Amino acid sequence: RQDEVIILNVSGRRFQTWRTTLERYPDTLLGSTEKEFFFNEETKEYFFDRDPEVFRSILNFYRTGKLHYPRYECISAYDEELAFYGILPEIIGDCCYEEYKDRKRENAERLMDDNEFENKQEAMPSLNLRQTMWRAFENPHTSTLALVFYYVTGFFIAVSVITNVVETVPCG
Repeated sequence: RQDEVIILNVSGRRFQTWRTTLERYPDTLLGSTEKEFFFNEETKEYFFDRDPEVFRSILNFYRTGKLHYPRYECISAYDEELAFYGILPEIIGDCCYEEYKDRKRENAERLMDDNEFENKQEAMPSLNLRQTMWRAFENPHTSTLALVFYYVTGFFIAVSVITNVVETVPCG
């Protein structure tokens, strides 16, 4: 039973690995006996309703001992998956660590900006027409009306450019 192949079914995608590969990291979900909670007796495999794309890098960590951050992944989703499997993000390899930290910092800044924007909106007294229009032009996502105006304006700009091009093409 020690060196058997086990099947990990992650949202329908099946991965196979050696039991000893996972047991190298006993402090993680897959390396501990906690994984038995996810064992399906009928199919004889472990089922996890998680993101299979992120799981590829997690399984490679068990195989190689090096955790890599896939650049195309959402940083929050990646962190959630690491937390679920009990893997500390601090062990990300040197090749990916700077990218990971940069993305983490950018995400934190974006969340702070969003929170500040929401707090400002709540704290703003009723604006006059000119200020409301300025906010709508600066950030079309402030209201539905601003968003509609944004797309209508874009539509008319596209129509005028196309009309101008068509008028300059010689007929016949």
